Amino acid sequence: MSELRLAQRMGRIQPSATLALTARAKALRAEGNDVIALTAGEPDFSTPDAIRASAVAALQAGGVVDRYTPASGLPEVRKAVADKFQRDNGLNYAPDQVMVNCGAKHSCFNLIAALVDEGDEVIIPAPYWVSYPEMVSFFGGRPVIIDTSSTGFVLTPEALKAALTPKTRLVLVNSPGNPTGAVWSREAQQGLADVLKGTDIAVLSDEIYEKLVYDGKHVSFASLSSDAFERTITVNGVAKAYAMTGWRIGYAGGPKHVIAAMGALQSHSTSNPATVSQLASLKALAEDPVELPGWKAKFVARRDVIVAGLNDVAGVSCTCPGGAFYVFPDFRGLLGKSHNGRVLTDDHALCDALLSAAHVAGVPGSEFGAPGFIRFSYAESDENIRKAVERIQKFASELT
Repeated sequence: MSELRLAQRMGRIQPSATLALTARAKALRAEGNDVIALTAGEPDFSTPDAIRASAVAALQAGGVVDRYTPASGLPEVRKAVADKFQRDNGLNYAPDQVMVNCGAKHSCFNLIAALVDEGDEVIIPAPYWVSYPEMVSFFGGRPVIIDTSSTGFVLTPEALKAALTPKTRLVLVNSPGNPTGAVWSREAQQGLADVLKGTDIAVLSDEIYEKLVYDGKHVSFASLSSDAFERTITVNGVAKAYAMTGWRIGYAGGPKHVIAAMGALQSHSTSNPATVSQLASLKALAEDPVELPGWKAKFVARRDVIVAGLNDVAGVSCTCPGGAFYVFPDFRGLLGKSHNGRVLTDDHALCDALLSAAHVAGVPGSEFGAPGFIRFSYAESDENIRKAVERIQKFASELT
């Protein structure tokens, strides 16, 4: 039998580099190596006790937890999402303007599927989360990448205006950002909103790291004006701030007809997110867990350790991120050097050598549209952060 033919659209995407590198690090660890994986964006904390207890109570009660829910989520969860948007972000979404998804990644996927036609252009500031251009390409859109490395990893109004064409359909905003941790100020976002005013261009505002802001203040794009509100789909979820990555609950709010279209797609793909996860998320949506301030303090301490340690490496420069839990240092000063006879030709070769020789895993910046950089997650234990910094410093000292 000949090999089965794949759909042509599958040739437009590549597997997630983050997940692939995380898997390789786990495989090396399983072989007995002391590997420190700073690849995945996943807190090392446990889901808060109160949230886990609410899930246990729902399971013990039975009934609705055992059943399907409406594809777009339980009515009480959608109302809780709408209440959260109003309370935290000043966004007045009705329950039928929000939906619940299987993670914020799923929210983004559904939205891009609902809005982007073949040939449409989607503006993506770089460095970008690895999945954004892959999603756009999968649906036949054209990612239009704008480099922000010289503007503090923030998209400027001038750059946005220069990139607009009659084919522009969507602009992606991600603050705090992955992989840079950059927090976009109200003034910076307002400049973008002013450029888009009067157009029919939509905005996807990915705010999954909203609760993890250390410097500055989180601002929702949709809160800037009535015009911004009408064109924006706000995406968020419980994964990052509440250490609930495995629960797979994201959510989105936006124009009613867009949310309805996303719901129709979801009804034919995943159906509803896991019922028990929705019920557990009610607790997270109602109020921030008591653990969150302590977690944020730990993230700040870890951030400061890894930023200082990386800036002590000759040829490496690391800006201090204002949010999320990533650093995105510039390693271009080390490229072209050799480690044990192996030339570090690019960031992929550098990450491979760093993993093989120092047992520290990071994600090459090329995957985020920034060759020569590396993303490290500091959502790891204090001990592992310090050990990773020491290993990177030792690795760099051995280069010739």
